Amino acid sequence: MNMLITIGWIVLTVVLYKVSKRLYKWLPTPFTIPLLTATALMILLLLFFHIPYETYMKEGGGWITKLLGPGIVAFAIPLYKQRCMLKKYILPISGGVFVGTTVAILSDVAISFMFGTDKSLILTTLPKSVTMPVAMDVSQQIGGVPSLTAAFVVIAGITGVITGPVLLKWSRVTNFIGKGIGFGCSSHIMGVTQSMKNDEREGVIGSVTMTLTAVLTCLLGPLFAGILI
Repeated sequence: MNMLITIGWIVLTVVLYKVSKRLYKWLPTPFTIPLLTATALMILLLLFFHIPYETYMKEGGGWITKLLGPGIVAFAIPLYKQRCMLKKYILPISGGVFVGTTVAILSDVAISFMFGTDKSLILTTLPKSVTMPVAMDVSQQIGGVPSLTAAFVVIAGITGVITGPVLLKWSRVTNFIGKGIGFGCSSHIMGVTQSMKNDEREGVIGSVTMTLTAVLTCLLGPLFAGILI
């Protein structure tokens, strides 16, 4: 019975995503991207039937989350194809990752303190800019709430995909290196997927940035949490 419930949640999630993709083809705007609309539909469904998010994650959503690992590994193919380009730009990528990760953590702490946010919520949102499995592990390590961190990760990814192109254009960032670093450092796999659609080189840099950001967050997250919070 539990297996049937799990399969049902997975099938429902896939169906909602398919519906969202059709909606995006019919009305292609930044606010109708499949990740956003599918997430919104799932939230409405859970609220309507009074189903806790933890129940969804336990009975089916968690299995989908586990597929993020193989999905990230699949980016190894374009990484291999663009390996020469990566060697050429390793210094700007590394510098961008360090600055972006540091700013992401410190700005989160600063804004939270400014609005008097509870300590546990600060620790929960601190690793929101990295891919979900890493973010949940870091959250648990520093004393946050992993299940709530997952929600913030999705929000950060969707927000980055929607506002990223506008902010990059406003900042006059037109180079594929800057775009890839920006998406990979702030919007994890969602941003990388969007970058890959724009330009394979941009997507590859975003993928490397996402990976390095996750590693650096694992190191700096607990450090800053212990010092500042």
